[in-house]
Amino acid sequence: MRSRLTIMALLALCLGLLLTGCARKPRTTADIPRSLSPSYSIAVAPFTQPTSTSQLIIGQIPRDQGRIAPEMLPALDRTLRDVLMTETKRQYTFVPRHAPLPDKMRYHDSNQPQALSAWVAYAREVKTDLLLVPQVLNWHPREGSRAGVTRPAHVRVEFFLINARQGTILDRSVYDVEQTNLTSNLLEIGEFFKRQAGWATADELAREGMVKAVKDMTL
Repeated sequence: MRSRLTIMALLALCLGLLLTGCARKPRTTADIPRSLSPSYSIAVAPFTQPTSTSQLIIGQIPRDQGRIAPEMLPALDRTLRDVLMTETKRQYTFVPRHAPLPDKMRYHDSNQPQALSAWVAYAREVKTDLLLVPQVLNWHPREGSRAGVTRPAHVRVEFFLINARQGTILDRSVYDVEQTNLTSNLLEIGEFFKRQAGWATADELAREGMVKAVKDMTL
């Protein structure tokens, strides 16, 4: 009887250890929680729009690229500041827009992105560990109203987190969305109601991209 109880106890112990091990072990590397050390200093650059391949950090210029008016970029800066200050608990240094920016420098004609080294140098110049670089790659405003459109808004915004010391891209977030009619894509029903059951503006889509970047980069 005693030996039977001992065996049952050992089996229960082994089962408990097995279940604990299974619960703690991620199924894939994607299940491993990531975190960005709070000890890093993070500077945030103003929004820019690359208009030639040589001004890109990586990637390519969209075909029929929609250009955002330069006077609209400060509004995106303010929105990003608001998102970072409300969605995260970090401290940031916001680089003023009047400071010279790498995308204003002259690049040699090239079919390859060339801007990473310039942004790395810029990050070192502002004396930060990490530099968050927000960019507008494509911008098509909504044509119409919230109730109905002749052309929906379409934006592509990208965010790069650059490691100044290593001279590398630590993380990247891409948000490329053109709102579609609900009847043509029922998978968008959740986003449809989040957008107050109407057609979003380009600014509203851009804000969604900023929130996504915060989550993607675990800021």
